[in-house]
Amino acid sequence: MATTAPANRAVPPYEKLRAAGIRVTAGNDGIRDTWSPYGNADMLQRAMLMGLKYRWRQDRELDQALHAITRGGAEVMGLADYGLAEGCQADLVLLDARVPAEAIVEPPRDRTVFKAGILVADRGECLF
Repeated sequence: MATTAPANRAVPPYEKLRAAGIRVTAGNDGIRDTWSPYGNADMLQRAMLMGLKYRWRQDRELDQALHAITRGGAEVMGLADYGLAEGCQADLVLLDARVPAEAIVEPPRDRTVFKAGILVADRGECLF
């Protein structure tokens, strides 16, 4: 199940679906298009929008949004080599945040990004 957590539409019952063993992810379906000028492909922003839509306030609730934009997406796509373990793809984003909830409610812009173990962005600056 996937959601964009739209402001003006109903959303899937995230917690009930997860409790039933259904994989749930979040994503962007458009980036500043005819339907919404707010899309920018930033998954941390999508997590924030999920938190607002689902009325999540506590850190443990916001952790669900983080799961949806990370592991949830990998689960829905059937990625076997996802995560922070030996043998995984080494795709990761490093950010300056003390806890996951802080990264969601106040997404830092200066991110360091690795794709397949190669540094592609350093503190918000694209290297390619």
